[in-house]
Amino acid sequence: MNSNFNPLSPEELVSRINKIPRIRLAQLPTVLEYAPNISNELNINLYIKRDDCTALAFGGNKTRHLEFIMAKTLSGEYDCILTGAASQSNFCRQAVAAANKLNLESYLVLMHGVKGKLMQGNFLLYNILGANVDVVDGENLEDIPKHLDKKYDELIKEGRKPLIIYGGFGEEDTTLAGISYANTMAEIDKQMKNQNFIADHLFVTAANMTQAGCELGARVLNWSTRIQGISPVYWDMNIKEDIARICNQGAKMLDLNLEFNSTMINHDNNYVGEKYGVPTKDGIAAMNLLAKKEGLFLDPVYTSKGFAALIDYVKKGIIKKGENVIFILTGGSPAVFAYNEELSKKI
Repeated sequence: MNSNFNPLSPEELVSRINKIPRIRLAQLPTVLEYAPNISNELNINLYIKRDDCTALAFGGNKTRHLEFIMAKTLSGEYDCILTGAASQSNFCRQAVAAANKLNLESYLVLMHGVKGKLMQGNFLLYNILGANVDVVDGENLEDIPKHLDKKYDELIKEGRKPLIIYGGFGEEDTTLAGISYANTMAEIDKQMKNQNFIADHLFVTAANMTQAGCELGARVLNWSTRIQGISPVYWDMNIKEDIARICNQGAKMLDLNLEFNSTMINHDNNYVGEKYGVPTKDGIAAMNLLAKKEGLFLDPVYTSKGFAALIDYVKKGIIKKGENVIFILTGGSPAVFAYNEELSKKI
């Protein structure tokens, strides 16, 4: 943080964010829930930010992103949206649901990945929501932009007016999504004060956008909290540099005298396992533990790996006995049903 930066109050931060165009899609604030049983199990004080309860299409953190990303549709210049990700994408599920609320048609270009066209989980929900879906070969998520560009050209030739959403690969999209989570941090700040604690650690399972918003918000509000991102995927790109970039662009958009670099970012990809979309033994154990202790569901692709990391950090002493920890439960529950075989076998 720049030495001459004066931290903002949550109200001041929200006031700046409210100047950015936004569509209200989520039911906010979501609860910051103390989890007594798992806290006793791990010998820490664990609070879970229930962003699985944002309400739109089974909820999830991506709804917060979309409130800012899809604000462009208010111009009336678009008749559909085009976006893409893996075939069991939580982002795509929430994007299609948001488009339906805005009376726009949806087109998805999905990487085949591990689950392909399996009519279950999020893929089943795309069908129910009425999306137009193309599944392309491969599983490298970094190939998504080129597939979206190709589909965009096809739609333009058909006379359509698509809003193309690159999500985690678009400069503007990632910045707006980051700002949505800086807004979340202001929300959490108030909730911590109401519950009379300050987090020592905040864990979030994220590729880039959500963690960037957490980093930005924490520094604007002058938290002492250690932000820890847990990656669900191996990237070819330098993800810490990308997160810092999103933070810097978000700070600029909010007119904040802040500068970030990759050395400030804690992002751990040691819990991905084999690859994106494949559950891990420790992740499934974490799913079972949280379900048994608190009646809460993690998902097999993202949050189970993040929670497995949290448990491991406790075992390693990185999180110390009695410390206050926030885990952001970013949603993803529909994917559980697409992984019924893996979860039944408990690999």
